[in-house]
Amino acid sequence: MKSNRKTIIIVVSTLAIGFLLGWLIFGGTSRQATDEHRHELEEVAGEVIWTCSMHPQIRQNEPGDCPICGMDLIPLEGDHDDEIDPMAVSMSPTAMQLASISTAIVGTMDPVKSVRLNGKVQEDERLVFSQTSHVPGRIENLAVNFTGEQVKKGQVIATVYSPELVTAQNELFEAQKFKETQPA
Repeated sequence: MKSNRKTIIIVVSTLAIGFLLGWLIFGGTSRQATDEHRHELEEVAGEVIWTCSMHPQIRQNEPGDCPICGMDLIPLEGDHDDEIDPMAVSMSPTAMQLASISTAIVGTMDPVKSVRLNGKVQEDERLVFSQTSHVPGRIENLAVNFTGEQVKKGQVIATVYSPELVTAQNELFEAQKFKETQPA
């Protein structure tokens, strides 16, 4: 019975000391956390701008849901006096330090780190200069360079050189001359 009582006293005193230390370290002041941490909201003509944290291109004048992902919109924070390109990334010095972003002067030097990226390499269709022809020969000039380019009626698509077609054309001209000189 004495050992159970002793164990209970040790557990209760440990809990009391833990609560006392926790109150002194974390709850000793009567300040509220909102007083310490203030956000500045961007206002346009007296209105708060609301944006999606995942899709910053979404900007609305009233709170609601993001039309892309359905998340709640949050008020836009910070001092955005200078209008920047919406595709540009702007970070505060603190955010740059947290993200380990550093800048350097552009110059020529040997690379220090190598970056390995997974992906698929495809050739640029605008630089491909061959196409199958319906006559023996080759295409010398391709006027339509890539898939999706608009083609109008009567537009030249390609210039074809075919030795056999040139020979057949010359034979046709000779036959035409022969017919004019000796009608049947």
